Amino acid sequence: MKEALLETLQKQYDQGNFQSIVDTLLEMEPEKWGYDLTCLFARALNELGEYEDAVGYLLKVAKEGRKDYMWYVRMGYAYFLQKQYQRSSQMFQKALKLQPNNQEILLFAALASGAEKEENIHQHIKEMTAQLKKVGKEKEENMAQQMEEIIQKLPLQECILNIHTLLEGNLEGNVTFHIKKDLLKDWKGSRNCFATNRIIVDGEKIGFMYRDIPKKGQDDSGWRFTAGDESSSYMADEKNFGLYDLNLLCNYDPDIISFLNAPYGKAYYRDEQGVFQEAEPPKY
Repeated sequence: MKEALLETLQKQYDQGNFQSIVDTLLEMEPEKWGYDLTCLFARALNELGEYEDAVGYLLKVAKEGRKDYMWYVRMGYAYFLQKQYQRSSQMFQKALKLQPNNQEILLFAALASGAEKEENIHQHIKEMTAQLKKVGKEKEENMAQQMEEIIQKLPLQECILNIHTLLEGNLEGNVTFHIKKDLLKDWKGSRNCFATNRIIVDGEKIGFMYRDIPKKGQDDSGWRFTAGDESSSYMADEKNFGLYDLNLLCNYDPDIISFLNAPYGKAYYRDEQGVFQEAEPPKY
């Protein structure tokens, strides 16, 4: 019964019938809703502007939600709409621990963190997008550069690697940016790679990269990217690196692209002139 009701109410949500969802569920005792229906009820409340009530209902299923990244996303969204940016940012960061490669969460986390620091990045992007839709083609490239500069002011975290996703989500497809989104169209095999927080969080350039042999059956390109100044103790802590789409690293630093087809066991470092040179792979 609950599954059928959930499916029916989800269709109503997709159609924008938020009040109907609230009215239907209030005919039942909240204690009988269960986790999924409670979350859907909270989402409907968010859409209706009842943000505090939405948080209250989400907290009722907090025990089940601790293992569900979407519970943190919904909490973060509700807090963001209440302009409780610090709490919102904390929730999105917790969601990222469960889903580190989810670009939608990366975007939300960036916006919440920016708002927390009173950097109204979201409004800047909306205004810039509106301007782009009005200007002629000859001005698009310059405006796109200005958009990039705005986005680069975001707090240094994973979202910096997702400029293309951020732009794509705000443009509705009717403005052309001269940015290559997929730099690995001919790539064969896994696109997963590892990068340290010195690159992803601190914003350092890639200083050293090597291609390890993936473990059998593992979805892994073998590529590892570091800033080159990480200590052995730093590298020993798994909290200091994460799994990312190889294409994101290519967009962040296109210099690596020409080396990506190198065989397993190859390593490269960036010299003082900023040019990659072959190096000895790390030994464990």
